[in-house]
Amino acid sequence: MDIRFLESLVAVVEGGSISAAARGQGLTATAVSQRIRALEVVFGADLLIRSGHAAVPTKACLNLLPRARDLIFEAAMLKRDFGKDALSGPFRIGAIETALSELIPSVVKTISDNAPDCQLSIKPGTSIQLYEMLENGQIDLAIMVIPPFAIPKAFCLDKLAVQPYVLVQSIDNGPVTKDRLISEPIILYDRKSWGGAPAWKWVTEYANPQNIMCDLDGLRTIAAMVENGLGIALLPSWPELLDSKAKLSFIAPTPPISDRKIVLLGKAAEKHDPLCGLIRKCLLQH
Repeated sequence: MDIRFLESLVAVVEGGSISAAARGQGLTATAVSQRIRALEVVFGADLLIRSGHAAVPTKACLNLLPRARDLIFEAAMLKRDFGKDALSGPFRIGAIETALSELIPSVVKTISDNAPDCQLSIKPGTSIQLYEMLENGQIDLAIMVIPPFAIPKAFCLDKLAVQPYVLVQSIDNGPVTKDRLISEPIILYDRKSWGGAPAWKWVTEYANPQNIMCDLDGLRTIAAMVENGLGIALLPSWPELLDSKAKLSFIAPTPPISDRKIVLLGKAAEKHDPLCGLIRKCLLQH
């Protein structure tokens, strides 16, 4: 069985269509379809349900996906092990929105300088999405908000940053006051996200949740909305936000809430992998 055929199957499932998988793999849709048909012959079962331009996995496909991902990962590790100084082959790192501009550039430079044969892939996502991708073997490391539950022993965690929450308002609208918290529109950091849940709890207790204009898991977008005078927000103080002092005013919430903690999460078994070690060193020194 050709590992590349399994890669195409996983790409179809993740992309939702054969054409999306073909674009992602640099193949024709016909070539991807032929790979899927070859796998269906090997396994003696239909693997995809095709409807128009979409393709969804069958139950048989869902059953084999975990082991297929494991095989793909192990094949990639074999290539990496035999590369020059083991600093070659594919490496996938996921990052939340604020880390993409703050931390990922230094990772890219480190790889470029020290591991030019590495095929680095960067996957943006929410912390919840990145954790699921890490569990499923779709990424090797994740820069994310610390999960609100005990980390399984299979994972390795490094603390990267601690970000206190601040109330934010456009500097043109003056400082945030208690009266404003009751009367002004509130732009909420997504209440269902790991970073937004503490902000949501504080707003329900000490502000007016009836004034919530919208909620979203996009801190840079929220900051831009606040800057344009659309409302007040309770946000973690990541560096880019604090650099906006000329446009935004900040005040610590009273009472304070627990800081947002940014961590680097990966599989414990891969902690001493040379590429993983290179990236961890880069991020921990940032």
